[in-house]
Formats: sequence, structure tokens, C-alpha cells
Amino acid sequence: MNLILILAVAVLIVLMCYQYLPVNSPDTLKYQHDVVTVEYVLDNPDILIENLGFSSYGTWNEGNKVNYDYILPIELYADPTDPKQAYFIDIVGENGYLIVDAENNLYQYQVSGDYPQLLDAENVFFSPYDGLVYKYKGKQHMVTGSMQIILPQRERLSAYVGQRSPGDGDIYQPQSYVADRYGAGYEVVYAYSLRNFTYATQGDTSIYFRGSGSRSEGNCTLTAMYNALNYVSFTNLGGSMPTSRNITQVDAKKDAFYAKYSSDRTYVIVTPKVLPELYANIRAYAISAHGYEVEALTQLEVEDVMNHMLTEYGSTLKAKNYYSASYYQQVLQPVSHDLPVLNNVTKSSTYGSHSMVVTGYQVYASCTDIGDLHLLNYLLMLQVADGWSSDARYYDANLNKDLEIVTVLETK
Repeated sequence: MNLILILAVAVLIVLMCYQYLPVNSPDTLKYQHDVVTVEYVLDNPDILIENLGFSSYGTWNEGNKVNYDYILPIELYADPTDPKQAYFIDIVGENGYLIVDAENNLYQYQVSGDYPQLLDAENVFFSPYDGLVYKYKGKQHMVTGSMQIILPQRERLSAYVGQRSPGDGDIYQPQSYVADRYGAGYEVVYAYSLRNFTYATQGDTSIYFRGSGSRSEGNCTLTAMYNALNYVSFTNLGGSMPTSRNITQVDAKKDAFYAKYSSDRTYVIVTPKVLPELYANIRAYAISAHGYEVEALTQLEVEDVMNHMLTEYGSTLKAKNYYSASYYQQVLQPVSHDLPVLNNVTKSSTYGSHSMVVTGYQVYASCTDIGDLHLLNYLLMLQVADGWSSDARYYDANLNKDLEIVTVLETK
């Protein structure tokens, strides 16, 4: 009887302990690494110490073997159109991590720190344009800091080769610019561009000009919306949306704020102004719905204006704002599917606070051999309709990694 009681108590204790065990046991959390690249990393801690700056002491590399907490297969988004699989190697303790693929490519590493929440994440992916991205408890996070060896960029006040204005934009020859600013060794590995895109400038669409007619009214957001929707109007997604061939005359004297600017001698007013019908309708709705004035329409209101126009003309698309967006998910993917993206920047060293349309991209990469590993470093150049130029310009997305707000066109 005592034996039965002891056995019952033992079973009860086991069941109680099991209740508090994690869903996945430590053994199942550790990926069974049968990938040659992963095994190479685990078998060569000296490569990590001598070439990548990992610590030479501690318990993470006992017996010429790298100890790890877990190895997590993750999605790799280096090619904007073709995801692959990569492997997140979490070194034991808080001694950092590496991200490699099955072709001996090393994409990112960190010599200290830890991300235990990745095991509970709903999904995890890495893109060299965003860093490590994971959705944890319903919220998306990004880890952009890496310890990659990147060729140092040159810094100067004047424009670089292939650039008209200093800073991160107004680039007309991206390959020359990259070579001058970041050095030799970077080559284009991926590129895409929207075909037959028409680049309207702010001067083309302005009624009010400052500085004796030399500067546009600062209508970058309206012009960006027009450029994006005008592209859509020539596709089968635009419904009955008028194209740039449809024009109309706009009388500024009928604007609600005409009196304000007609009394300001710093402004020159062109009225009536011949404008594309689509732009005139965007402008009229922005005034009626949001009290648009010169430089007063915010990116927060773009989603409403865009959706109003798309609905008005029976388009099969809708506009959606994304905050703290992913370059891969909300910029490169839509553009790769022939949809323009509105990108609003607030800290641009060239444009300041500005709205422009992403019309393509060029991805540059350089390779440094670390033992048998190939350390890849990426640069992202966005092709844009910046509202300044009547043809494509490029924006250096590597100097301003914060995508505060982008407006993406999606299928309803």
C-alpha cells in the first residue's frame, strides 16, 4: 500500500512539473545542424576571434568548438524577389550571434547581446536593408545594429561624384556616387525599375511660387501622390482615373486661402494654371477635407486623400500607411510588383522633411572572405521621383534607416 502511495505521489509530482515545462524542450529548441556552413562556424571559433572580434575567453568556445543556446532557421530576404533560408546561431550566454546561409555567406553578426524572445516570436526574418525583424507578441521589432565590416564612407560638405546636391539625395549616377562615397568593391546585385514612369516636378504642379517665381510652393506631398496615382492611371488597376493627358485650368482666386498669399509679396501666383485633371482633383480634395495650404498637408493625411481618389475612380487598389516600416516588406516588395510607394523622410540631409515616390531600387554588395565564409555587405539605393527633377533620381537609404511613414498601394 505504501509503495502504491509513493508511486502515486511520484506521478503527481511529475505531472505538476510537466505543467510548468516550456512547450519545446531544450533539445527540440536546438536545431539539428546538418548544414555545412553552420558546422563550419561551430568548428572554427578561431575564425570568429581573429577576424570578427569575438572574445577570446569565456565558455562559449570550449574545446575548439562553439557552444550555442539554439540554432533557429529563419527567412532570408537578401534578394528582394526570392526569399531563401538562413540560420540564426545564438552563441551560448550573451556572447552574440551570427546569421549564415547554406552557401557559406555571412550576413550579420554581433559579438555580444542576446535575443531570447526570438524563440517565442511568431515569425523571424533577416534582410540586409532592415536587420533582424521579428514579430513578438503581436508587435513587430527590428534590430538594425550589426558588427559588419563595412568600407568606411567618405564625408564632405560638397556633393559626391554623380550627385547634384550634398547629403543623401539628388543622386543621378548611383554607381559613381557609391564608388566615390563608399569606395571600390561594391557591385549591383539586384535592381528593378517601374517602366514608363512619368516624373512630374513640384514646379510643374505649383500655382504659388516663392522668391520671384524661382521656388515652388512646397507641394511635395501633393506632387508625390499625383506621381504615384498617375502611374496607376495607365495600368488596369486605375479604374476610370484620368491620365496626364487629361488637363484642366485652375483659378487660384477660388482657393480658400488665395487672399492670404496674394497679399504676401514673397509669392508669385500663376493663375489660371493648366494642370493635369488628376492633380487638380487631388488638390481640391486636400483643400476641402484637410484645409490644405502651402506646405501644410501632412503624411498622416495622405492615406485618406489617396483612398478617396482610388475609390472615386473605382480603382482596385487601396492605400495604407505603415509606421516604422520595413524596407523589404513595405518598399522593395511592392515596387518589385510594379506598385509605386510614397516615402516620407524627415531627417534627410538633402531634402529635410520631404515626400517622394519610390520607383525602383539598386542593391549593391561587397564581399570579404573570412576563412571559408563570405561576409556580405549591402547598400540600398532607392530610385525616386523626388519632385525636384523631371527624371529619376536616387536616394541613399543607408544614411537614414528610419522609415517613419510610408504609404503603400495594395490590392483591396
